[in-house]
Amino acid sequence: MATGITESDVWTAADALLLEGARPTIERVRQKIGRGSPNTVSPHLETWFRALGARIQDPRAFAAPPAVPDPIAQAATHFWEAALAAARAEQAQAYQERWEELAREGERFAAQAEQLEQREAQLLERERDLQGALKVATAQLATTEARLQAAEAQLRQRDKALATTQDSLEDARGANKALLADAEQDRGRHAQTIGALEARHAAHERRWLNELDAERGTVKRLQTRLDASMTAAQQLTDQLRDALSASQEQLRASEQQASALQAQALAEQRQQQTESVAAANALQASQARESDLAQRLAAASAQVNDLLAQLKSRDAQFGELANRLLAIQETPRPAPPSLQQDS
Repeated sequence: MATGITESDVWTAADALLLEGARPTIERVRQKIGRGSPNTVSPHLETWFRALGARIQDPRAFAAPPAVPDPIAQAATHFWEAALAAARAEQAQAYQERWEELAREGERFAAQAEQLEQREAQLLERERDLQGALKVATAQLATTEARLQAAEAQLRQRDKALATTQDSLEDARGANKALLADAEQDRGRHAQTIGALEARHAAHERRWLNELDAERGTVKRLQTRLDASMTAAQQLTDQLRDALSASQEQLRASEQQASALQAQALAEQRQQQTESVAAANALQASQARESDLAQRLAAASAQVNDLLAQLKSRDAQFGELANRLLAIQETPRPAPPSLQQDS
């Protein structure tokens, strides 16, 4: 079972290499021992080199055994001195190379320090520029926020105006619906009146057909008047229907205009978020359109009022016509000729 090498093994191998006239190195020591890793040999070998000077000063440190002949001892001494000189030269060269390397590293560090100082100066200058730019950006941001707040205030006012307009439109729509309902009721009443007149006319006609020829002329005259009244009533009904259709069409147009105005207002509101500069002009345009819409609604209301006045006038005419028909029906009729003869 293999075991790890010790400091004594490394020192013995290094002494043997030195006595052989070879410079002790990590690889040679490993070959001499026959085992061991460079990481294990290296610290022991450095310890051997540090203790080599003190051992050289001790004549007995590397003295040959008494049984060694003088020529061999002289050869060993020669080899030792040669190895020691080589080791010193190699160590001096290593020190010189290390010194030069340290000098180069010092120059490199000085250059890097100078670059770092320049870089630090540039960073300080850049920091001052960034601080100035930050102040400018902060001022611009404050100005932008103020503009946005003003735009938001305008948008809120505009939303309130739109809400008011929508309420007005709802009120107008409700009023128009009420007018339409009244018109439908009036048309129903007119239809009932016409139906009653037709029923009454049919009853009178059946009764008049049973009378004598003298009554036929009166019936014909009444029939003529009734036909004229029916024609006038039909014309009035057609006029009312046309007026109602026109009013409904105007109401639909007003609702379409209101929907278009609302959609346009929503589009302008989205556009206001990206183009705050045009908010005032868009608001004025919207107010102008709202004023125009209000004028149109007022005109539509005036037209509806005119239609109501016409309906009332027609109702009055129908009432007057009904009163005339009742007066005609209540007028005493002449007796038939047969009855006159009997009297």
